[in-house]
Amino acid sequence: MASSTAAAAASSFMGTRLPDIYTNSGRVQSRFGFGTKKSVPKKSAKRNSDRPLWYPGAKAPEYLDDQNLSKNSAGDVIGTRTEVSDVKSTPFQPYSEVFGLQRFRECELIHGRWAMLATLGALTVEWLTGVTWQDAGKVELVEGSSYLGQPLPFSITTLIWIEVLLIGYIEFQRNAELDPEKRLYPGGKFFDPLGLASDPEKKATLQLAEIKHARLAMVAFLGFAVQAAVTGKGPLNNWATHLSDPLHTTIIDNLTS
Repeated sequence: MASSTAAAAASSFMGTRLPDIYTNSGRVQSRFGFGTKKSVPKKSAKRNSDRPLWYPGAKAPEYLDDQNLSKNSAGDVIGTRTEVSDVKSTPFQPYSEVFGLQRFRECELIHGRWAMLATLGALTVEWLTGVTWQDAGKVELVEGSSYLGQPLPFSITTLIWIEVLLIGYIEFQRNAELDPEKRLYPGGKFFDPLGLASDPEKKATLQLAEIKHARLAMVAFLGFAVQAAVTGKGPLNNWATHLSDPLHTTIIDNLTS
């Protein structure tokens, strides 16, 4: 208990990743697994906890029981993990009944990866073309589809269908993977051609760096969206405006004007 409490106390918003979290943990049933029988997942026994709390007298949610103290690390799985032998899922079974909080950690990482791409894309497009990310679609509709200034032989509708089919197929294949580690970090020659994650210690460091950047990117893009709604400008334009008059061009001035 003392070591677990120390691990939780040492963690922060960014988290501290603990290696070998999946060792001897077994395989977890996937969302799209098929089975003929359904058994009720076993619930861990409740016990009193002396975990550190945010403020005195606070009551921790039931799903944040003591088993999470040693697993509360960035990018890893927290919450109850149910073995395949205990759960026979169906396509209609709620994801949370199989994974618990693992589903939320998985969504956090996937959304963070999209946010990193979106943040980089928004900044790059405005820097190279002067077009803000929220107006990029309008340009495509007026001038036709193009990439790096070169016209594409596809209409916007065709490009949308290509994206939906490709991403849909990729997501279906990803969710069909039973192993949560492989589902989030597939690796291999396609996703890790340089072998950067071949060393377990280096892999843990890269995973921690990824979740930190993912969380930062999600917050950053939320800021981009708020800026676009309030000022109608892109992030680089807003930044330049703020630098030109930092005392009178702030979030408070924009929201109250």
